[in-house]
This record gives sequence, C-alpha cells and structure tokens, in this order.
Amino acid sequence: MVEEDDRNDGQAKGMTCLRRAVTHAADPVEAARELHRVLAGPEMALVLLFCSPEYATAEFAREIQRLFAGSCVVGCTTAGEIGPEGYQENSVTGVSFARPEFEALAALLVEGGEIEMGRCGETVAHLRAELARRLAQQPGLAHQFALLLIDSTSRREEEVASLIGSALSDLPVLGGSAGDALRFERTSVLLDGRFHPEAAILVLVATSRPVHAFRNQHFVSSDRKMVVTGAEPARRLVTEFDAEPAVEVYARLVGCPVDELTPMIFATHPLVVRLGGAEYVRSIQKANPDGSLSFYCAIDEGLVLTLAEGHDLLTRMEGLFSDLRQRIGPPQLVIGFECVLNRLEAERNQIKHRLSRLHAANNVTGFASYGEQWGLMHVNQTFTGIAIGGSP
Repeated sequence: MVEEDDRNDGQAKGMTCLRRAVTHAADPVEAARELHRVLAGPEMALVLLFCSPEYATAEFAREIQRLFAGSCVVGCTTAGEIGPEGYQENSVTGVSFARPEFEALAALLVEGGEIEMGRCGETVAHLRAELARRLAQQPGLAHQFALLLIDSTSRREEEVASLIGSALSDLPVLGGSAGDALRFERTSVLLDGRFHPEAAILVLVATSRPVHAFRNQHFVSSDRKMVVTGAEPARRLVTEFDAEPAVEVYARLVGCPVDELTPMIFATHPLVVRLGGAEYVRSIQKANPDGSLSFYCAIDEGLVLTLAEGHDLLTRMEGLFSDLRQRIGPPQLVIGFECVLNRLEAERNQIKHRLSRLHAANNVTGFASYGEQWGLMHVNQTFTGIAIGGSP
C-alpha cells in the first residue's frame, strides 16, 4: 500500500484535502479497507477510484460503499492504472478530495445502454443547479470542470458527449472510456456501491485551486491518405479503404503482412482525421477475419484519413508537464486519462519506466483508457486530463 497526500498549511494540522493511494491486495474487501485507511478524511467531497477489472466485484463495491458512506464515490474499470508510484497493473488507484477546497456531485447519465435525450438533459441541469446551490454557501470555489467516465463496449461516447455538450459548453469536459485489460469483453463504471455496465457517469467538480485542462497528442498526419469507402458506423467498423479491403490497404501502407497486425502495430501506426482545423487520432482496435478494421472512435464513409507520424512520446510528455508547471505551479494532482495504446508504444520503445517516473513526479492519478474525452470530442492516443495546483 502506498499513500501520498497534499497538506494545506491553511487547514488544521493533520488535515489533508487531497489524498492518493494504491492497493494490490488480492482480497477485494481488504483492498477496499486499505484504500479507506488512506483516502478517508473529514468532509470528503469526492473519491475517484480506477480499478483493474479483477476488482469489479459486488464484494468490493459493497465494502467501498459501506466504508465511504455519505461520500460521493465514482470510478471505472481500466486497462492499467496510474498512481503514486507511476504505472500500475492489477491494482486500484484512488484520490479523495475534501472540503472546503473542493465540492463535487455525480450522477448516472446512461444505464443499461439506454440513452434518453430528455433524461440526460435533466440530469445535467439538476447537477448544475445543485452545485450552484452549494457554491452559494461556499464562496471562493471559482474553478469548475467536468469528468465523464463511460463504458466503452457500448460505443456510445460520441452520442453522450453531444447530448451534454451544450449544457456544459462553459466548462472543460475531460474523461476516459473504461477498459478491461485489453480483453474487449466487459467494462463498467462505479457509482452508488455498484459496478454498472453500459453506463456513463458525469462528475462536476468545483475548487478554489487553479486548474488547467490539457490534451497531449504526439501524432501528426503524413502525406499517405486513404478514403473510407465502406463502413458500419454503429459498430465502428471500416470494411473498405479506397474500394479495397480495409485490412489489406492498411497493412500495405505500414509495410506489415496482414497476419502480423497486432495491437503494438496499431499503437505505433494510427490514423489521423482533420476536423475543424485540428487533427485527431483515429486508432484501430483490431483486425477482423472478414478483412475489416475495428476502431476505438466514431468512423464513417467519406472520411479522409492519413497514416500518422509519431513524434517522440517522452519528449512531448516532458514538455506537457513543463507547461503545466508554468501555468499553475507544481501540480498537486493530475487526473489523467491515457490511451492504452500509448502505454503499448512506450513498452515497445522501452521508455515505459521513464514515463512511469514522470507520472509519479507530477502526482498523476488516472488510468489507461480505451479512448479519451476532450470537450465534445472522443479521441484516441492522447494523454488528456486536468491539472490542479496548490492552495490559492
């Protein structure tokens, strides 16, 4: 068990407003208790937990609910965790936020894969109204942001983002798609003492501390283009590029035999689409026996995609943290959503240990995701999140 906290000199001695922890306890009940021993404190506004899929059990959820009774506890399953020691596997990492420097609310936007426009709008409006009511009694919490944690297997990230976008247009919206350790079978989100499949959770956070939202992407487009001429958007499938089987065109462009396409190849050779003057990665999840390609993000016929060229991942990440320090000072917490393909690339290039140390040095708590949320955009192969500075 590892713990790390951020002490606010303006509060009473021994009181902490940010506490971070990680557990590797095999027993789910003991894991919940280890987390509680570190994360619990007076006036907790929010507890975030990022869980290896092995912990997505009723026993763990019930014990967490019992121990943190009265607090808002939110989480999701992952494809790898980030905690006080950097990259983690088969663990639960977490962070708690305490009043008076933080206030937070959370609610399910989607459950059971059912998306109702009216219900989503009402939920967001209710959360904003309740947060405004609380902030009227807690002056000084001037900075707000929203977190979106969403199941990935239902492929509804873009739809959910579009439904909540107008209601949250004045706030940075960050988040990640839940993972399941690259099994692509079952992911879930955690709220109210239960893991919910095919669901989405919205969290609104207000703080007196400086914050900065970021999206760090190390891929840019090349001159090797292809047009999607066959697709099944609901399934995020591309069947054809340039009127040829998608998998054959892609394999030819990257110079790899079709039968040797692996997640590692997809991680180092993603595709890029240009939207609204900006470039966004469209990452491939897997090659299918029928010659199609499954993507992590929305895809449709007519899109022009280019094979991406990667810049040095480690250098880009070092630059990001340097920029964050200039903007808000040394980050006391970074809530980070990092595409699992970035982690695979780091392994291939043998820089994973250096990236892990960089995360630890900058107080990152987060997880390896199946896609990241940046405003209304569901994106891939980024490190996206919110950095929180010291006490004002």
